[in-house]
Amino acid sequence: MKRIKLLDPKTAGKIAAGEVIERPSGVLKELLENSLDSGASVINVDIEKAGKKLIRVNDNGQGISQEDLPTALLRHSTSKITNFDDLDSLNTFGFRGEALYSVAAISKITIFSCVEGEKGAMIQAEGGKLTNQAPAPALKGTTVEVRDLFFNTPARLKFLKSDAVERSHLLSCAEESAMANPETAFNVRTDGNKIYALAAQKDDQAGLRNRLGKIIGEGIVKDLIYTEDAQFGFRAFVSPADKLGPARDRQFFFVNKRPITCKLLQQALYKAYQPYREKDKHPAAVIYMTLPPSEFDVNIHPQKKDIKFIQENAVFNFVYSKISQTLLKNNQSQSFQIKTSRQPVSFEAEASPFPCPPAPHIQEVFAPKAESFAQADFLNVATPQAEPSMQARDFEEPPSYNIEKEENSAEISYTQKGTLKEETQTLIPQAEPGDPLWFKGPYTYLGQLHQSYILFENPQGLVLIDQHAAQERIYFEEYLAQIENASVQVQPLMFPVSVQLPASKLEAVLAWSGVLAQTGFEISRFSTNTLSINAVPNLLKFKEESIKDFIVSLSDVIGDPAKSDNKLKYHLISTMACKKSIKAGEKLEKVQAEALLNNMKKCKDALHCPHGTSCIFLLIHHPFVFPVNLLTGPW
Repeated sequence: MKRIKLLDPKTAGKIAAGEVIERPSGVLKELLENSLDSGASVINVDIEKAGKKLIRVNDNGQGISQEDLPTALLRHSTSKITNFDDLDSLNTFGFRGEALYSVAAISKITIFSCVEGEKGAMIQAEGGKLTNQAPAPALKGTTVEVRDLFFNTPARLKFLKSDAVERSHLLSCAEESAMANPETAFNVRTDGNKIYALAAQKDDQAGLRNRLGKIIGEGIVKDLIYTEDAQFGFRAFVSPADKLGPARDRQFFFVNKRPITCKLLQQALYKAYQPYREKDKHPAAVIYMTLPPSEFDVNIHPQKKDIKFIQENAVFNFVYSKISQTLLKNNQSQSFQIKTSRQPVSFEAEASPFPCPPAPHIQEVFAPKAESFAQADFLNVATPQAEPSMQARDFEEPPSYNIEKEENSAEISYTQKGTLKEETQTLIPQAEPGDPLWFKGPYTYLGQLHQSYILFENPQGLVLIDQHAAQERIYFEEYLAQIENASVQVQPLMFPVSVQLPASKLEAVLAWSGVLAQTGFEISRFSTNTLSINAVPNLLKFKEESIKDFIVSLSDVIGDPAKSDNKLKYHLISTMACKKSIKAGEKLEKVQAEALLNNMKKCKDALHCPHGTSCIFLLIHHPFVFPVNLLTGPW
């Protein structure tokens, strides 16, 4: 093993990007990388109080000699490189020589280490100052204990999230390291509870699939398609085109076993799925690449979370082409048909030729100091707010309406030649005092357009109603009213629904258990990576698959409930309403369409769904006027 030494100032100045420990997971990342670089075959991780009290990483790697231990805590001290040119042949995770120095500066650190055949040693430091050095048992490997993180930087400690959120980040870091290094065994415990006990696996398809199943969930991984290619050392597990999920949190990219966030690879992935992917449906993917170190730059990001490929176009085209071929071959074997009923949705949102209306605003929907939902003003929905966000539209059985048909009614239908004929006609009466300004009756039901828009005629002209957006608004306001009055009716499930999530995501969702309980969801931990849904809101009556999709999509966006803003909690409620609403392409009967229009009259803002989509369009009837939507602007 090479001796540890200080880098010369020139080399240090070129590669020092300012390694900063922002949160406990940053400490764990650096320690895990050091253990992997040392050749460890077993790594044990212990976490207490979400890393603020203790982060301990023990490995059976090469160890550090007694003479080198004090040097290891100095800035720019490393055994990985000697000059800047070594970066072109770098095969280790670390190289800057700043990790232990940065950790020691903001914590109380103790390091036990021993090189095989030599004496063991121990050093202690506090706030970056060496406080103790002594002999230690001759046990091969290294143990690093980091205690009282940020004890001397209270400002950083103040801005940490809740324990559940920080624990989620810590587990996510351990999961990524375990997925990238199947030949290394990982044992992870938090507050004395075993989270992961991952045995070493062969670095082949079977071994990787086994390791991924323990982390992502065996039910998900068993359906993933495996593909590989010698070019770029490419190996990947990707979703079949007909089994996409509601969130993109199951996408992982590794280059030379380094977990990265790479937009180039993600764009190539989404382009491959473009012919099959519906809006707000996302593939699961675990992609591994092995390249010569000179083919990419890992020094562009302070935390080395991103890289830059030297041949970006070649990498993009290869990944896109390889995944496309894999999907096509799999689809042909399963007689899967490409969806052609709608325009494919690309990963990058295209600009619309028409401005999107602003989303309605709930003023102080979730008051920051309110102890419960009932103390917040939920239903002040008149003021516009931020840009609309795009939400998944996954829906269940058609809604039921208790609307009786009138005896003397008339209906307009189409003849085979396309003309209208009058049968029994139902007229929704004229506006009455108290009705909203947009309601200009009487309304005559005409039919559906592409099973997405409901058509009515009124004295002003032709009225088109987006059936999904309209019902989403109705559910949204009714649901918020129940929350405001603390009257959400809960439907216990006879058989709890199990949702498989990585342990990190499960921690994030559990942090919201209190908020979810106020909205009618009762959740609990079933196992390390399984969440149990025990009850749901009676108003929405989710089916099992929609419950799972909702929880998965929620785990992708939530943060700390104690510090989250109203926008995120607004998103939570609107997503629930969206999941239950009728979908585009679903047929509605005449009585259902009329009931939908009548129910819209009761909404405080019937013109937009909670995400900002227009619910109602009006084409005025005048021979000399260009068609104008009086409710939302020119078409």
